[in-house]
Amino acid sequence: MDAPTAPPPALVASLVDGPSLVTAVEWHERIDSTNRRAFEAGHREGGPPGLLVVADEQTAGRGRQGRGWSAPPGSSLMLSVLLERGSLGGVSLLPLTVGVAIAEAARAHAEGAEIALKWPNDLLARRGAGGWGKAGGILVESDDRWVVVGCGINVDWRGLERPETPLPIRSLSEVANAPVDRWRLLAGLCGVLTNRLDDAARDPERIRGAYRDRCATLGQQVRVTLPGAGEVHAHAADLTLEGALVLDDGADQRVIHVGDVEHLAAEAEGHGGHGDHDGHGSGEEG
Repeated sequence: MDAPTAPPPALVASLVDGPSLVTAVEWHERIDSTNRRAFEAGHREGGPPGLLVVADEQTAGRGRQGRGWSAPPGSSLMLSVLLERGSLGGVSLLPLTVGVAIAEAARAHAEGAEIALKWPNDLLARRGAGGWGKAGGILVESDDRWVVVGCGINVDWRGLERPETPLPIRSLSEVANAPVDRWRLLAGLCGVLTNRLDDAARDPERIRGAYRDRCATLGQQVRVTLPGAGEVHAHAADLTLEGALVLDDGADQRVIHVGDVEHLAAEAEGHGGHGDHDGHGSGEEG
């Protein structure tokens, strides 16, 4: 497992001076929240746009809907990128765009593993006939000026104890049966994310198609728990161009923009990407 040391200076220089979206890198061995720090930099220090905040450990990481988030030091890649809202065509497709990027980066560093996405924000991984596990996720937050893209990827949890969760925690090293270099993964992710953000601005349909190709949710019978109260049971039929989930119950279609998804058939069979609700692992970053 990686020691809690900073990214190599050569990597930082290549990210900042190269063609990636990164303009500055800030490293923390321990921090409460990389998303909070990125917003702070934007509001108090004016950015810069493209600031990459990376941490070895978070003490108050947050997931979607305010859930807590935790991971052992050195086990995961935890980062947030600060972007100017005006530089983006829109934010509704960002979760899908970032999801495609982390899936592509993870696949490149986990040879022999199967990588997929669970709508709206989870990275799934498995090997062979094994069940899906949660290997990472994203949290996109925004205000009227800034957008912060938070990502967490479980890099190496071999030999680590982990809590019981509905969807087992997986790391890339486990599904690859080999060590995964966290900083090579960071370099790859920044490059892919740069390209995919360009794709989203020029051709949103390309992002939707790429997410569809990697989405384990589509084609499943799902239960979606809606914010506040209520559940929807239906077939996950498609995605809108804005990244919302289209559900079909056989009589009508419904578009869901926010909700927690469980894959019902997968749950019944004891495998697949059913929902993880307890905030452990790099499922949701921030």
